[in-house]
Amino acid sequence: MESTVEAGRYRRRGAELEQAIYAAALSELADVGYAQLTMDSVAARAGTGKAALYRRWASKQELLLAALRDSLPPLPAIDRGVSARDNLLAVFAVMSGHLARDPSPPGLMLAFQLAYDPVLRDTVVEAVIASRLAMIQEILRHAVDTGEVSSLEALTPMAASAGPALIVLTFLTTGHPPTQDDLGRIADTVLAKS
Repeated sequence: MESTVEAGRYRRRGAELEQAIYAAALSELADVGYAQLTMDSVAARAGTGKAALYRRWASKQELLLAALRDSLPPLPAIDRGVSARDNLLAVFAVMSGHLARDPSPPGLMLAFQLAYDPVLRDTVVEAVIASRLAMIQEILRHAVDTGEVSSLEALTPMAASAGPALIVLTFLTTGHPPTQDDLGRIADTVLAKS
């Protein structure tokens, strides 16, 4: 029977090891940025071998995307029984709450790096951002169906992006996530522009 203790160190496996690797990858991203992040540095920080990373992810890009996805809280399901504003507030509260829990999320650092790496940008948009924007667009489409928003033509990708952009901008300009009142004004702005 193989011992879980080797040279005085506990050998993590499965989900425990994966979480340690995710934490190491996000810490490396925050400390050195995407360009300097390596599989070697993540493995060292996680206290594991590089082979453990390559068994799960083929590249640092895949690893980082998995870590980012894992770090994001799930969005609430759309509730067809409430107003579009209430649905937007629920989604925006989760987004804002993520900033409140971690005042220096690596996702913000990554956002600035996306301008310099189009491949990474396209991958992050497809894997992380697109699903969140799609949910907001679905809320707005439902608002058209219920008459809360007047025109389907007004539902552009920019309308769905406005809420998350205002949440991040509020955080960047004040150092704090938006308050509940701020989120209400953001939801009203999105609905007014839709």
